[in-house]
Amino acid sequence: MNRREAKQLVGTAWLDSDYRTGWETRIMRRRVPLYRVGIAALRALNAVTGGPNRPSLKVTRWNRIGPHGGTFVMDKLETMTGRTDHPVTSRAELRARTSFASRLARAVSADEWPQIIAEYERRRRGERPQYRYVGHRPLNATSHALMDEAWVRGELPTDQYRAWNLLKDEDEGAFYSEFFTDGGARAYPGGETNPGFRLGRITFDVSWREKASLAGERHVLRRSRLLRAKELVKFFRTELREAVRPPVSSPAQPDSARTPGRHDVYTQPVVAAIADFTKPEARRSPTARAETTPDRKRASAIDLANTVAKALPPAVSGGVVGEGRSGPGEPLPGQPRPPHAAQQSAHPPVARPPTPPEHSPRDAQSR
Repeated sequence: MNRREAKQLVGTAWLDSDYRTGWETRIMRRRVPLYRVGIAALRALNAVTGGPNRPSLKVTRWNRIGPHGGTFVMDKLETMTGRTDHPVTSRAELRARTSFASRLARAVSADEWPQIIAEYERRRRGERPQYRYVGHRPLNATSHALMDEAWVRGELPTDQYRAWNLLKDEDEGAFYSEFFTDGGARAYPGGETNPGFRLGRITFDVSWREKASLAGERHVLRRSRLLRAKELVKFFRTELREAVRPPVSSPAQPDSARTPGRHDVYTQPVVAAIADFTKPEARRSPTARAETTPDRKRASAIDLANTVAKALPPAVSGGVVGEGRSGPGEPLPGQPRPPHAAQQSAHPPVARPPTPPEHSPRDAQSR
C-alpha cells in the first residue's frame, strides 16, 4: 500500500492497516535517540539543581489494563516524590514534591518518553504493537472503577459507554489522545474526577474510532507539539515568578475533606454488578449472560438449609438470638456478602439502588 491509498482509509480500516504500523515505527526510529539524550540531560540537570527530596527520574513501572482485560506494564519517569494516590492540591505542595528538572520533564511530557522507547524496542524485536501514537489512553483498575460508577450514576450515556467498553477491549492503547490535544482535557479541574472530563474522554475516544485517518493522526501529533511548546513557555514564566515570590502552602485538610464518602447505595459490589452489563459478551459474568441455573440451584439449597435452621431451637450463647442469628449460608454480621448475593439467598431480598431520574442504567438499552 502506498501513501495515496493510505490517505483514503478511514476508521477501523486505517486503524488496522499495516501502513499505519510502518508509519508509526518510522516516526519512533527518528525520535527515540532524541528521547534518550533528553532523559540523560534531565537526569544530569536534576543532579545539580534538585534538593534532598528530589525525584530520581528513574524509570518506574505502572500497571494498566489493555485489550481483552489483560494487564500490562507502562514505563514512566518518576517526576514526583511521595504517594501517587495523594493528588497535589497547591503549587507549594508541587514544589515540595518535585525538582526543577522533574517539573521541566512534566512540562514537555518527558515522563512519557520511556513508553515510546519501550514500544520501539518491542517492534524491533518483531513483537505485536502494544501502543499506538493516537487513540485512547489505557487506564488502571481504579480509573476503570471510577468510570463504571459514573455510568451507574447516570453521568455517561449508555450507548457511548458501551461503545467505549468495546473499543478499549479491542484496540491497543495510545500515547496521545484527541481529547488531550483538541478536547481541552487540561482545562478540567481535578482531571478524571471531574464529570466533564469523563464525558469528554469517552466522546472523543468513540468518535476517533469512527473517523481515524492518516491526516487525523498527523494533526494530533502536530497539535501535541504545539501544546508542549506552550507548556514550556508557561513553565519558565511560572518558575521565574515563583523564584521571586515562592508560593505559600495552604492549610492541610483532613482526609475526610479530601475524599468525601460514598453514598451507601453505590458501593463497589453494586457498581461492579450493574456495570457488568456494559462489558463485551465474552467478559460478562454468568449472571449478566443470563446463565443463572447454577445460582438458582445453590439458592434453593441455601433456602432449604435456612428452613431447617429456623425449625431448630435457637442457640442461647452468642448474645442475640432469634432474628439476629445468622443461619447456614448467611454471612456473619459485619462481614461482606459473597458475590451474587441476590442469587444465593432468597430472604431477605437485596435492596436495589435507586436509579437517577434522567437516566437509568437498568433500562432496556443497558440490557
